[in-house]
Order: sequence, then structure tokens, then C-alpha cells
Amino acid sequence: MFKYFAYGSNCNPAIMKKKGVEYTSRQRAVLRGYRLLFNKRALREALPDTIGFANINEDPDGSVEGILYAMVDEHLPRLDESERYPDHYDRITIRVETDRGSEDCSAYQAQSDKTATGLIPSRNYLNHILAAGDFLSRQYYEALDRSQTYTGQCACCGQAGEVLFLKEEDRMYTLCQPCREARIVWGDVRGRRLTVPETEAVMKHLVANGKGFASIQVLVHEAIAQRLIDP
Repeated sequence: MFKYFAYGSNCNPAIMKKKGVEYTSRQRAVLRGYRLLFNKRALREALPDTIGFANINEDPDGSVEGILYAMVDEHLPRLDESERYPDHYDRITIRVETDRGSEDCSAYQAQSDKTATGLIPSRNYLNHILAAGDFLSRQYYEALDRSQTYTGQCACCGQAGEVLFLKEEDRMYTLCQPCREARIVWGDVRGRRLTVPETEAVMKHLVANGKGFASIQVLVHEAIAQRLIDP
């Protein structure tokens, strides 16, 4: 059985499932003597150079909270591949504290030539860590939630601020939270998820002019009538 300490996006069990990495248990764990940084360069074409992923650096006064997974050994290669080991991350041996006592396990630490200063996480990435909120202390959770995140211009409403990344048909878009939520709600009424260009058209031609609508259903019907979205 392989023990793995996750402190980044893998804190979200949905991400582990998406990667096809199975585990038999997960529990709260704390790593002493390290601190969490978002200084791992993304090195992916679709993401801005200023985006940073989670990493751990030694710090005698620091501590990092996360999830200790117990995994079947056969799935270690899948985890290695998803973490880009050994090209981007090293796999190191550490000791973490759990409610059941101390345990030796492995964690991934970014190679120094894959890090940089001045990087910040995206809200998408941060939300994956926060998805483990039941396993994190309140203080740690709130500190993470207040972290500075990537800002940009929303592809739908054009407003500048905190944005989330959305990939659609091999193109990466940035959406503000209100437009992201509106896209989902309008899609539920429509019966299918709206594309980003459709959401942009509805925002700019129907919502931004301040006309107002009695209900979301009326808004969607008007969008269809004006051929802003497909019937």
C-alpha cells in the first residue's frame, strides 16, 4: 500500500477520480517543517505565464495541511504521470501527522528549475484545494480562500477581475464567476450547456442593456428569438 500526501489540486477526490487514481482511504494530515507556495510554473500553452501551481518548501516554522491517501501500488505510475514526475516534480519521503499518529509517506516537490517568483494560482486551482474543506482547519481554509488569484477580463461581460478558466473546443476562455454561473443556469433552462460565445452574446445583447426580464425562461426564449443561441 502506497501512502501519498496531497496538498494541491489532488486534495479534491474528484480530481483523483478524473486521473484514474484509486485510493482505499483518505484522512486529514499536517506536514510540519514546510510551507505551501504557488511557485510551480504551469508550463502549459493554454495558461498564462503568471499562473502558479502548489509546491512545498522547507521552513522550520511552517506547516502544510492536506490529505493523506492510501493507494494501491499499481496506480502509482498514473499518479506519477499526472504530476509530471520526474520531469517537473520530485517524489520525496516525508512524515505527516494524522489523527491516528505520525506516518511516513510520499509527496511531490517541484524541481527548482520549474519554479519562479511572483506566480499566483487560478481560482479554479484554488477551489480544488478548498474542496477538501472538511479536512482542513478553519484558519488554513480561510487563509487559502483569501489568497491572491489570477485576474483578467471576462470573455462574456468584458469586466476585469478574478476569473476562472474554461476550456471549450480546444480554446481557453476566462469567465467571471457571475457569467460562469449564468451560463450554467441558462443552459439548464435551455436544456443544454450554452457555449461561451452564446453566453457572451446573451450578456452583451440582452443583459447589459438593462432591459430586465420577468424570469430566466423569458430571457432564454428571447435569446432564441433573436438567434443569439440556437433553437
